[in-house]
Amino acid sequence: MTVTQPIDELDRHRLDRHHFGDLAAGGGDAGTVEELLAAEHSWRLLQLRAVLDAVAGTPEVAGPLPPVAEAWALLVAAQRRAPAEVDRLIAHPHVGTWAGYVLRRLRGSTVTADGPLWADLGYLHALAAVAGVRAGLSFALRVPVRDGFAALPTLGGAVLPAPQRWTVAEVAGADGAATVTLDGHRVAFDRAGGGGDGWFALPTVRAEAGGRTLTVGLDFLDPYRNLRSPTPPDLDTVAAVDRWRTLLTQAWELLVRVCPERAAPIARGLFSVVPQRPAERFRTMSASAGDAFGSMLISEPEDAPELAVTLVHEFQHIKLGGLLHLTPLLTAEPPHRLYAPWRDDPRPLGGLLQGVYAFVGITEFWRAYRPVAAGAGGPVAHFEFARWRRQVAATVAMLRARPELTDVGRRLLDGLAATAETWRSEPVPAEVLAAADAAVDDHRAQWRLHHRRPDPAVVRAFADAWRAGAARPDTDGADPPVVADAAARRLDTRAVLLLWRLTDPEGFDRLRKDPSTVGERVTGAGPADLAYAAGDTAHAHHLHLAELAAGPGSPSAWAGLTLTSAALGLDEAAAALRSRPELVRAVHGALLAAGSPADPVELAAWIGPAPTAG
Repeated sequence: MTVTQPIDELDRHRLDRHHFGDLAAGGGDAGTVEELLAAEHSWRLLQLRAVLDAVAGTPEVAGPLPPVAEAWALLVAAQRRAPAEVDRLIAHPHVGTWAGYVLRRLRGSTVTADGPLWADLGYLHALAAVAGVRAGLSFALRVPVRDGFAALPTLGGAVLPAPQRWTVAEVAGADGAATVTLDGHRVAFDRAGGGGDGWFALPTVRAEAGGRTLTVGLDFLDPYRNLRSPTPPDLDTVAAVDRWRTLLTQAWELLVRVCPERAAPIARGLFSVVPQRPAERFRTMSASAGDAFGSMLISEPEDAPELAVTLVHEFQHIKLGGLLHLTPLLTAEPPHRLYAPWRDDPRPLGGLLQGVYAFVGITEFWRAYRPVAAGAGGPVAHFEFARWRRQVAATVAMLRARPELTDVGRRLLDGLAATAETWRSEPVPAEVLAAADAAVDDHRAQWRLHHRRPDPAVVRAFADAWRAGAARPDTDGADPPVVADAAARRLDTRAVLLLWRLTDPEGFDRLRKDPSTVGERVTGAGPADLAYAAGDTAHAHHLHLAELAAGPGSPSAWAGLTLTSAALGLDEAAAALRSRPELVRAVHGALLAAGSPADPVELAAWIGPAPTAG
């Protein structure tokens, strides 16, 4: 498909059966990505056509810029001169983000716009200018300037002395060289991305290992790099480029060594990494989007394994996003949201599909990394493999029962289930396995405590029976409805502390020296969490009970009581707190409010697990 080809002449894209089978298993090779990229190219051109159609007959929307048709004409001329260059430019992930954003804005469905419409539409002018430079055309075209910066996608951008937040500059090019000019101030650049004073080039990282090459741009300049709304350039990132180059090279070497089958498709389909500030340890921030095939945002990682698993994670999302551009996986969304073991909040079914697909890749990475992980890396790899294989298997099983799946969606989940089955019998050191299982139980209990709301009539019945010394009521054990709690945050806190202990014993000991300040290093953590992670279960149990005696208690305290009760052999209470902690908490709160406080452990043992709990 070309920028001038009529839509009614287009062929339909189809995914080869073999490639779909690979995707359904959570994998896919470079050939699979090649087929997805062919479809993405057409998708991108359809996005561009939709933008043109949306502004047709309204030249005034371009404001101080030339009409959109003029920018399009330059793009078409460039493609005729250098089609491969323009095809690569159109495939640039942030072109998709921009097109999706500006279409939503034109249709009135974007609420994040903070500048004039012409400044957003002008990204097409900047794109056309880059195409003209890369094709070696002679041209002149005005482009937008935001906050004194003229961004030129895939090449870089120019800092200009703009007196206003929003203005325009002129790009003039000939024979692959160009200038950006504003009020007599001129910045030179060329089609290779080089430039003079005031020019910021887009850095490129090229990493080679085992005969495989990864080439990506480190993009801290493109206004649409953050996947949703326009963002100013982050020129301070220049100072971190060398560290990112080192980390990407190390992560690539690791990926090629431990799971080359994951590295090959990434090499073909990853074009842009958008660096972000470092996140809290063991809480990497990363993101990708369906409109931006081939780009991922990543917080600056601690080390190469953290970056390697993040590359795998986000590329899983990218692949599934490409598949979703070819076929739907769902017929509808259910009326209620669902449990996602990797999130604090309830998720729509589509989001849960994306998440489980990503975590199949994550689990596969940790599985492959375990045999070669050295030092503290070994326990972490075992812990993460054990934690996520259990969560993925449970989530896939739940999703396979959903009636909203299309036939393709069902086949995809069948493939993921087969992959998850291969992990089940793999051994994990007993101590690490116990810690991983506890982390799974902890997250599930906290999620239920935040987002499940027991029927008040059921709560009253249990409270009345307790006060009367009667047997517990007979209930059907059905899960109460999901009501999202916006206060749910950091449900992974104790897992993060366990990772601290596994990877950095000295650092963990420093945390223990002053338990009252642990929350400054691990957001959401308190002394009881620290005591649990350190193996001081009895002290953690005492601290949780003290909190619950003083009031209703936080979801974290109730989930912590679940863990400590299990570790201390209080099996009946632990079983109830695992299967329906929200009911135990609600009944305890009702008794407390009525002036009849109950011991949380005794109450939980009396309530017992849900009748349907396994």
